[in-house]
Amino acid sequence: MVHDHHRAGDAGERPLYGAIMLTGVIFFVELAGGWWSGSLALIADAAHMAVDLLGLSLTLVAAMLSRLPADPKRTYGYRRVEVLAALGNAIALMVATGFLLREAWARFTFPTAIAAGPMIVVAFIGLLCNLASAAMLWKASRTNINLRGALMHVLSDGAGSVGALIAGAIILKTRWYRADALVTALICGGIVFTAFWLLRDSVHILLEGAPAHLDLEDIRAALTEIPGVKDVHDLHLWSLTQGQEAMSGHLVLAEGRDHVEALNAGKNLLAERFHITHVTLQIEKDDSV
Repeated sequence: MVHDHHRAGDAGERPLYGAIMLTGVIFFVELAGGWWSGSLALIADAAHMAVDLLGLSLTLVAAMLSRLPADPKRTYGYRRVEVLAALGNAIALMVATGFLLREAWARFTFPTAIAAGPMIVVAFIGLLCNLASAAMLWKASRTNINLRGALMHVLSDGAGSVGALIAGAIILKTRWYRADALVTALICGGIVFTAFWLLRDSVHILLEGAPAHLDLEDIRAALTEIPGVKDVHDLHLWSLTQGQEAMSGHLVLAEGRDHVEALNAGKNLLAERFHITHVTLQIEKDDSV
C-alpha cells in the first residue's frame, strides 16, 4: 500500500484583505448614496455588500484554518473548512436575495422619486471598486472553491453596480422610477444563479463526488495498462477541496509481478498523467491462477 499526501501552500489570504477593504468602502458609500438619492437599487446593493463583508470575512478565516496541519482527530487537516465556507456563502447570498426581492416588489408597487444623478455617481464608484476586488481574486480563485465563493460575491456586487447605473440612466432620461425596482429584481436573479453554482459545487465535494475534470474510467483503463496489472477495482475518486484530489483503489497483479514496482508505476502514472498526488493503492493477488 502506498500513501502520498500533498499539502497545498498559501490559500491566498492577501487578495482577500484587499477585497474586504474595498467591499467595506463600497458598503458605506452605497448606503449613504442610496439614502441620499432614494435609490432602492443602491440600498439593495449596500445590503448585499454587508452580506459580502460577512462572507469574505468567513472566507478569510477558512483560508487561514485550511493551512493548519493534520492531527490525530482530523487526519486530512482542515482543508474542508474552505468548502464549508463556500457553502455558507452560497446560502447567505440566497437568503439576502429573498429580502431584496420582497423590498423590490414593494417599491415596484409603490414607486418613489429618486435622484438619478447621485445614484449614477455612487454606482460608478462601486463598480470601479468591485472590478479592482475581482482582479485581485481572479487568479487564485481558479483552483480554490473558497476563493471562488469570494469572487462570486464580488462579481455579483459588480453586477449590482452595473444595474444601478442602468436604472439611474433610465430614470434620468424618462423619470420612470419603477426601473429602480426592476433592476433590483434582475440583480437578484444574477445573485441566485451564482449562488446556485457555488452551492452545487460545494455539495458535490462534500458528498465525495468525483472531480468534474477527471474521468474514473479513463483512470481505470490507464492503470490496467501498467505491465502486470490484470484488473483494477474498488476505485474511488474525490476532492478534499477544489484543486486537491485524492484516489484509492485495488490493483490485481499477475503471478510474479513485483509489488513495489507496480505500486511505483501506478503512483507515477497518476501524478504525471492525471495530477493526482494523494493516492492509496492496495495490491491483491490474482485468485484465478
